[in-house]
Amino acid sequence: MAESSILRFMSLLVVMLVVGFGWFGIGSARLKSKGVEEAAARSQAIQAARKYSLIAAFLYMVSMVSIAGLFM
Repeated sequence: MAESSILRFMSLLVVMLVVGFGWFGIGSARLKSKGVEEAAARSQAIQAARKYSLIAAFLYMVSMVSIAGLFM
């Protein structure tokens, strides 16, 4: 049973990292193309990446609980 918890945690961590790094790249590129200074663009992109990473983690957990509920 512990392996299941570890796998769930690792998959959640992977989802958060992929969404966070992906959104950081997209957000910083958009802000730089709009003419925002690099330091300001970086800080705004980091905040947006954290926000969307947490939203993705929440949606992932809800979907996993829903899917698990189908098999119980």
